[in-house]
Amino acid sequence: MKRWVLVTLGLIALLLVIGVLALRLFQARLTPPPILSHLARAPNLAYKFDLCLEAYDYTADSSGEIHKTDYIFHDPFRSAFDTIIPSLVAWNQSERTASFQVIIIVGQVQTFRETISHVAALDGISVMLPDARNQLQRSNQPQFIVSAMTAGGIVAVLDYTCPQEWKWSAVT
Repeated sequence: MKRWVLVTLGLIALLLVIGVLALRLFQARLTPPPILSHLARAPNLAYKFDLCLEAYDYTADSSGEIHKTDYIFHDPFRSAFDTIIPSLVAWNQSERTASFQVIIIVGQVQTFRETISHVAALDGISVMLPDARNQLQRSNQPQFIVSAMTAGGIVAVLDYTCPQEWKWSAVT
């Protein structure tokens, strides 16, 4: 009799373990992978960093000239040059914030197109780059600051921070 109780308990334990493992495997397949973003907003960072370049960006629906907003810098992880190209794409009148599309061209690796929303004047935008092991790295300061935006969101003034002052560390 004891033998049958032990065998039954062993089978129940085995079925429980298999059930838990199957459930975890099923959940892992249903859980979408995390959304990877190469952009991060840092509020109210204007006037906190040395600035190296200023650019003006107009929305596509404005009648103003198109100004070059490309910023080229030496890739900190490989012998190449990277480029970031921010573009003002939308204005939220009620929040007084804007959305930017940023094209990130990582030399010899890949080009990323990402959008970041709810950006206000004086906010900084950090661009995260993959290192040689493809792990995202973030600088100690944003790559550009949105120094000003017109009331209607037609023009944004972008100030780029100085790449020689960027110190990179892994994104956690």
